[in-house]
Amino acid sequence: MEDPAFPDSVDTMSSTPGSAPPKTTTGGGSMISFNIDYIKSIPGILKVCELFFGLITWACVASYPYQYYLNGIGAGQHWVMFVAVTTWLITLILFILFVLSVHTNVPVLSGLPWPFIEMAYNGGASVLYFLAACVQAGTTATRWVYLPGYTTYAAAAAFAFFTTIAYVADAFFAVQAWRSQGGGAAAGAGTQP
Repeated sequence: MEDPAFPDSVDTMSSTPGSAPPKTTTGGGSMISFNIDYIKSIPGILKVCELFFGLITWACVASYPYQYYLNGIGAGQHWVMFVAVTTWLITLILFILFVLSVHTNVPVLSGLPWPFIEMAYNGGASVLYFLAACVQAGTTATRWVYLPGYTTYAAAAAFAFFTTIAYVADAFFAVQAWRSQGGGAAAGAGTQP
């Protein structure tokens, strides 16, 4: 419902005969706009895959009873859990920033080199997730097939590798976007080298 006491635009200067028309400032500008095209793009689809596979990895590792991690049995699970939770949260934050276009509409964030940031993050997440997937696979290999939880360990290893593949693909497309922006550390920061 619109209030007539608060107009949608305000004259910032009065006009005199023969002068330019008055400038107007429109109110209600939003810093957040939903970007459905990002979800349909390759980086958006890859982020959804990373979140989905990462959540399954996280759930599989978390579902195994903690007492089995004591005394060196499955000690690497702490590393896998750390990587799964940390990268999942950071990816979720980035996904929300990109879907809501906050990274381009907020002045403080719009000056950052987003192609470079995304490339560096996805490259680092790829390495960390690959190491975590290897640790999970190694822990799975030390289990006897018929022990309780073996299938949970195996599923966590498989989904950790799926998540790694998604991060590697996302890193590849981030490198392509970074190169198309000029390839410098300042690429995407509003100035070209």
